[in-house]
Amino acid sequence: MDNYFDLHIHPVAKNHLARYSMEISSNGEKSNKDEVSKIKDIEEIIKALPMSKAFKDATDENILRILESQCCIDHLKEGKVQLGVAAIAALEFGVASSKGFYSDLLKKNLKLPSLKLPFSKEYFDVVQEGKVSYLNLFLREVEQYLALKQSKTIAILNRENVQDFNKKSLNLTFAIEGGHNLCMKKIGNALQYDDFPITDKNNVIDPKSIASKNPAMVLENLVNKFRKIELDILYLTLTHITHIPEQHLATHAFATKLLKHPSLYPFGNGITELGFEVIDKAYSLEHLYNHDNSNKALKVPSPVLIDIAHMSLKSRLDLYKYRKDKGYNNIPLIASHVAVTGYSINDWKDNLDIKKSMNHVDQGIKTVKISTKPRTAGCLGSNEKNEFVFNPNTINLMDEDIIEVVNSEGIIGVSLDVRILGYESSTMPQNDTWEFITTSDFMIHFPYTSLQSIGYADAEEIRSEEAWLTPSKKEMHPLSFCFNIVHLLAVIGLKAMPKMSPEKYICVGSDFDGFIEPLKICSDSRRMKDLESNLLRWLPVAAKRYQKENGGTDDLFEFTKKKEDLKKVVNAILYENGRDFMAKEFAYKRVKKDKLQPAK
Repeated sequence: MDNYFDLHIHPVAKNHLARYSMEISSNGEKSNKDEVSKIKDIEEIIKALPMSKAFKDATDENILRILESQCCIDHLKEGKVQLGVAAIAALEFGVASSKGFYSDLLKKNLKLPSLKLPFSKEYFDVVQEGKVSYLNLFLREVEQYLALKQSKTIAILNRENVQDFNKKSLNLTFAIEGGHNLCMKKIGNALQYDDFPITDKNNVIDPKSIASKNPAMVLENLVNKFRKIELDILYLTLTHITHIPEQHLATHAFATKLLKHPSLYPFGNGITELGFEVIDKAYSLEHLYNHDNSNKALKVPSPVLIDIAHMSLKSRLDLYKYRKDKGYNNIPLIASHVAVTGYSINDWKDNLDIKKSMNHVDQGIKTVKISTKPRTAGCLGSNEKNEFVFNPNTINLMDEDIIEVVNSEGIIGVSLDVRILGYESSTMPQNDTWEFITTSDFMIHFPYTSLQSIGYADAEEIRSEEAWLTPSKKEMHPLSFCFNIVHLLAVIGLKAMPKMSPEKYICVGSDFDGFIEPLKICSDSRRMKDLESNLLRWLPVAAKRYQKENGGTDDLFEFTKKKEDLKKVVNAILYENGRDFMAKEFAYKRVKKDKLQPAK
C-alpha cells in the first residue's frame, strides 16, 4: 500500500511536553521570558522525542519501549500515514501527580540532572500547582499545529478541502481527547477561573472573548474559531482517564495500572447534566457554507462527533439512551482507539468472578474491584493450551457498543496498545483480568449481588498494589490484534444492520504518542507496512481459529478464501475506510440543498 490512515494519534504531544516553557511573574502579569506560544525551530517539533544516552542507559527497558512508541511528524511521513486525526489532551492533574511512570522519571532526573529528562518539569509543575486551566494547556498544543501548518510542514483537513486534500502531504484534522480540555477553571480549583495572563493576538482563540465559561459554550466558541482559521474538530472524547472534580462530565473507565492516584479511580454514575449539555452542543453545531458560490452563506449541520473511548460502560449506555430519546441516532458514533471484550453485556455479567471481587477503599475513594473471566478468542496450532483471550475490562467494547457504532454509520479504530488487546492465556498477567468500577455502577450492572456479600480489601492488600507501578514487558503475538478485528467483523456481520460490508466500519486508532505499550510488530508509525504484512498473514488464521472456537456460518469470513479479497479487506482497514469516513463526515451531503437555512 502507498498510504495509511490513523484515527487517533498524538503527533506533537511528547515534544510539547518536552518543550513547554511558562513563566508568570508573582502578580500574574505577562513575563518577558514567556515562550509558550513561540516556535523557535520547526525541526524540533517534527522529530522524535530526544533522549540522551545517559537517560536510555538509566531507564527501564519497558519504559523506553513506551517512550519510543511515537508518531512524530517525521515518523508519520516515513510510515506513509497520509491521513490522520490528531488528538489533543492536556495532561491531567492525577497523571502529573501520580506515583509510577512520570514520577519515577522526574525523581531520576532530580538525582541525576545529567540524564536530561525528555520532559519539561515546568509542565508538570503548572498542572500540580494549579497555575493554569486545561483549556490553556490545550490551546498551547494547538499552537504547535498552527506553526506546522504555517510552515507547510503538514496540511490541515477540513470541511472545505476534504474532497480535494493534498495527496503529497500529511493531512491532519483534530480531536479533543477529554472534556477536561474545555475547562476554564484553574486545575484543581472549583471556584477560580484562569485569567490567561499570557494570551496575545496570535493565539488560536482569545479565552476572554468566550461569552460563557460553561463547557458547552466553550466547545461552540472553540469550534467556530477553529473553522475560521481552517482547522476542524472531528470528534470529542467526553472523558479521559481521571476524575475532574472541577468539571465532571461523565464517569470514565479505569484505564491504567502504570500510575496510581485517587483521581484514576472511576467516579460518579454515568453522564452528568453538564455532560449532556456538551453532547447537545456538539451535535447541534452548524457551519456557514456557500454551496453555490453566491454571496449568501447558508447554515449547514456540522456536528462534532462523540467518541465513546474511555467512557465507563454506564456512561456509554447513558449516551445510547439519550441519543435515542433526543433523535440523535443519525449522527455517527466514534470509538477511536479501542479493543473488544469479546462479550455481550449479559455474557460479561455472567462471567464475573465474584470470589475475586471485593469492596475497595483507597485514600477515601470507594470503588469495587471486580475480576472477570476472559473469553477465549481462539487457539493456535494443535496444542489447545496455546489459547488467546480477549481483555474483559470495560474500557473495551461490548457487542452492544459495536452494534451502536455500526448502526449509527460510525467507525471503530482498533488500538495498538497491547495492554487492552488481550493475550495468550498462558502468559497473561493475572492483574489484567481485574479493574475498578464505581459502587453505583456495580449495583446497576449486578443488582442481585449485594455489596455486603463481598469482602473488603485490607490495608496490606492495598499497599501491595504498588506492584501496579512496575511495568511488565508484554510480548504479543500478532494474532491478538487480529482476533480483535475478527470479533468486530463477526458481531457486525451477525448482529448489526450494516449498510456496507462489515470491514468498512473498522480502521486503526493506534494511540501512538499516547504513552502506550505498543505491538512489537508495529512499535511506531514508521512500521505501518509491517502491520500490513502481519494482517495479510495472520488475519485469515485468526478468522479460522475464531470460528473453530465460536462457530458461525460458512460465509462469515469470505476473505479467507481468496488472496484478492484478503488484500481488499486489509486495504480498507488500513486506509480506505478512514478516508471514506472523513469524506462523508466533512461533506455537506447530510442535508439536501433545499433544506439549507440562510444564515441570519
